[in-house]
Formats: sequence, C-alpha cells, structure tokens
Amino acid sequence: MSVSELTSKLKHGTHIMVVSLLAGANVTTILLMLATCLSTWISPAAFPRLSLAGLAFPVFLAINLCFIIAWLLVSWRGVWLPIVGMLLCAGYIWDYCPVNFEEKTDKGYLVLSFNVANYVSDSINNIDGNQSVEYIVASGADVICLQESAYGKYHTDLTNQLKARGYDVRGRSGMSIFSKWPFVGEIVYSTSQEYGNGSLACLINIDGDTTLVVNNHLQSNAISPQEKKDYISAISSISKDKMESSGRILLSRIAIAAEKRAEQTDTLCNLVERNQHRSIIVAGDMNDTPISYTYRRLTKHLKSAYRESGSGLGFSFVTKGFPVRIDHIFVSENLNTLFTYIDKEINSSDHLPILTRVSKSAK
Repeated sequence: MSVSELTSKLKHGTHIMVVSLLAGANVTTILLMLATCLSTWISPAAFPRLSLAGLAFPVFLAINLCFIIAWLLVSWRGVWLPIVGMLLCAGYIWDYCPVNFEEKTDKGYLVLSFNVANYVSDSINNIDGNQSVEYIVASGADVICLQESAYGKYHTDLTNQLKARGYDVRGRSGMSIFSKWPFVGEIVYSTSQEYGNGSLACLINIDGDTTLVVNNHLQSNAISPQEKKDYISAISSISKDKMESSGRILLSRIAIAAEKRAEQTDTLCNLVERNQHRSIIVAGDMNDTPISYTYRRLTKHLKSAYRESGSGLGFSFVTKGFPVRIDHIFVSENLNTLFTYIDKEINSSDHLPILTRVSKSAK
C-alpha cells in the first residue's frame, strides 16, 4: 500500500470517527432538549428540582443550532439531524421565541401588565419611582394590572392621576387592577399565601362583555441581591467550589419557590376552568418562563398573547445575569390579541412591562 493510499484511508477513518462522534453528541443534545420540554408535564409540587429542567431549554436549543454549523463544516448531509431535533420541539421553540409580523393598530383595547417593584428609587442606577407612574399614565392602557404596587406615595399619586382620567381601581396584597370600564361588583377572588404573591380577580364590563380579569404575582424565587451577586461573581471567577456552592443555594431557592408556585398555578387554573363561559384575561408576573409547568397548565385553557402576536425572545426580567420572560398575558379562546410586545423603553423596575391589544373574536 502506497503512502498516499494509507494517508487517504487515515483521513477517511478520521472523518468517519468525527462524524460518528458529532452524531452521538447531537443525538444526546436533542434527547436532553426533549427532556426539558417534557419536564413541563411534571408538577413541581411532586418533584421540585426535576421540574426545573425547563430552565435549561435555551441552552440545549443554542447547542443544537451550533450543530447545524458544525455539520455544514464537517458533512452537510448530517444537517438534517439538528433540524429534525428542532422540528420535534417546534411548539416549544415557538413558545420561547415566536415570530409574528402583526402591525400595530388602535382596534380593540390595550392591556398592560407591569411589576413596578414597589416604585423603588435608586439614584445609583438612575431609577426614579416616578418614571413608572408617568409611564403607566401615558400608556393610555384600558386595563392595567400592576404587581408590587398597593401602597406608598407613588401608588397614591398614580391612583389619583388615573381616577382623574376616569379609571376605577381594585387592589389587595400588593396587586392592583385599574380599568376604564366599570367593575362588576368588588373583588371576586383573591389568594395570597405570602404578601405580594398570589392572584387577584375582578369582573369588568368591557363594552357589555363581562370579562374576568386576573392579576397575578406568583411565588417569587426569593433570591436576594447578594445571592445573585455571589452567583455572577462565582461564574466570573471560574471557581468550581464557588460555583457549586452558589449553584446549590440558587437551586434550593428556586425549587422551593417552584413547589409553592405549582400550587398557586393549580388554584388559578381551577378559577379559569370555573369561568370558561366568560371572556378571560390572565396577566402578571408568573415567575416562570414559557418552558414551565405554569405556562403549560395555563395554555391548556388560554392563549398566550406573546405567542400569538409577539416576536422574539421578549425578555421581561432584565436583572444582570438573569434575562428571562416571566411576565405574561393570557386570553380566552374567544379573544384575539392583535399585537403584543415587551416595552424596553422604561427602566424604572427590574421588570419590563408587557402590553397587548385585545379584540373579541367575531362569532
């Protein structure tokens, strides 16, 4: 055998080995990505830590996308593998990063949901609590759901300004609902295991349609600013011991919160099920991403406004190191969302507001 033939065989053998390793790694990534999707069917109340697998979905999706480039460089015929993987998770990918081309319109009515973080002023980060007040008033939204907003100077100022513009308000446990339309009675449902976490429901007569509006602030992960800082510092230092220690603390906090949030979600879904004969809007800080038990349970009966008429990743929680979309608006099947977006023009809270324009479906 000549040297050239031997070299050719070695190259061929190396190529086969690389392709095999690449295929094995790609299949493993796809299986792990599918597992994160299936984790949304696991109640955190039963398996708190296992249910958190959905948080890793974007990581495996990004890796799978990288495999497309790798296959194009190594063997273009293998590119079908990551594509099939994404097709298997297509619905979840659309939940996480939809692509819609709806044009903004004045039809219907505007719904705003915003966690204002108690209007906390922060001179170091150039945050003024009054910015939130000015933004909400200027939005002109017809229905406004606020979380971490039920007391203090800014809340009082906001309430006075909106009432002067014809709004009415209902509030409890850190949550407020403002409406340009009349409320049908008082609060019809309220639950709060801990102050500021829970659901607040009211009936609103929207142009003759009695609509159930539920404002929510589901269980927070209760991660302190120092713990977030320690986690980011541990990642930056690339210290295995620090990352493991900080990671265990964060995982424990998130798992405990997820368990409580699952119970709140089930209670919320029971409320939705009992009111299926009505138009329904469910909004708020859900503290869960689109790949989660909470999101899956709610979309069993309702439509996600962002999925239907939003576009892009739409991160609504913008604290450094933790970009996620945990603020959502859901509507019943008889309602349409014409466009939905996360407003990045306001930075007076650790959350960004989510807005959607709603219209009733034609019969």
